Amino acid sequence: MKRHLTILSFSLIAITGLSGCNSQVPQLNASDSVDTNISNELTIATLFEDPLIESAARRFEAMYNGRYTVTLVTHGDFTSYAQIVNTALMSGGGEDIISASQLTWQRLADAGMLVDLNNKINFESGVYYQSVLDSFLYNSGRYVIPLSFTIGTFKFNDMVTTNANLDRFTLEDLLAFAHTYPEIPLLTTPMGVSETGVAFTFFELNFNYFIDLTNRQANVDNEKFIALLEGVQSVGDRLRWPEPGEPQLITGDIFFNATMASGGLLDYEAFHIMTNDRGEGLVRTSSLMAINSNSKNQELATRFIEFLISEEIQSLPEMWSNPVNKNAAEIVSRATLESVLVEGYIPFDGFNLERNIVAFNQLASRLVMSGTSDPFIGEFVMTEMIRFFDGEVTAQQAATNLQARLTTYLNE
Repeated sequence: MKRHLTILSFSLIAITGLSGCNSQVPQLNASDSVDTNISNELTIATLFEDPLIESAARRFEAMYNGRYTVTLVTHGDFTSYAQIVNTALMSGGGEDIISASQLTWQRLADAGMLVDLNNKINFESGVYYQSVLDSFLYNSGRYVIPLSFTIGTFKFNDMVTTNANLDRFTLEDLLAFAHTYPEIPLLTTPMGVSETGVAFTFFELNFNYFIDLTNRQANVDNEKFIALLEGVQSVGDRLRWPEPGEPQLITGDIFFNATMASGGLLDYEAFHIMTNDRGEGLVRTSSLMAINSNSKNQELATRFIEFLISEEIQSLPEMWSNPVNKNAAEIVSRATLESVLVEGYIPFDGFNLERNIVAFNQLASRLVMSGTSDPFIGEFVMTEMIRFFDGEVTAQQAATNLQARLTTYLNE
């Protein structure tokens, strides 16, 4: 079974200009002591097969000369993964390490089922994209660690230059742009060219306003949520692919790939970040890792997660998105540039990798929040948004319905 990748239909595939760092990733030594009372097998629960984790597992075993084995337990089914993992955790079992991207991990943390890694790994060493790591802090704890990320951005077609210096992109900016340029199509990602996709993206950008996970409260039955629905609806007919040569606004996730599907190298200085009203960008990731508090192998599991975010692992070809490790990110960006040049792609006039590195870092530094990783909240929001855009309910009715569903769920 092949790994599932959260790379949505119209994402921009681009070479990543990323920065290096002088600090060194803490090295794991095969001679370091590990509690001899623990099992010599480390188990990892994943939804799908993951080539990066698989490769890391084999390298980890080799580093310890076969003293430990790492086994991936792959479930491969969205509907049952959360149930299987949650049931195992509640019964005192489960794998040592858990892929938490498809789980309601905040509730698991509240129940004491996940290990807080704050004092176990030096996450503030300068080696990592700190804002990305910090976006997943929950009640000051680090219960999940992202391995990689993408950046939601927008850029203006060359025919549209008057707004080229915008350093944000909120819903209000989208509506203002649509008013200024009434004929320009709005090509949107990452949720697709649809009203629901755009509305959900802006909901996630303002997630902490609408949802208070700590206090289990929803705040959607208000003018802000209604304005979100009605605002997106007002530009719904503009959410389409442009005709050849037609000016456009492009939004999409920036991430690298080993080969260039776009046929060229993108200038990151031309991109701007999508934000909420406070200018905060959204981290997107499909690779959150956590440690089961039931695990008897917590020390070894911690070492493996540290290994996963090391320069060695994060610079492997199996890394399909932007590494959270800065040193690895620079290695990958340079290797990717060499690869696409060998394949015959010609950089645009004035392309400069070092400048792209700086531009990417400036974008990444503004990623300070994560969207909902709760599949139930996401389903409730998407369902009501679809009903609104299909004309089944008014914006007020959608807000009222959603408020009731979220309140019931958050208080269960």
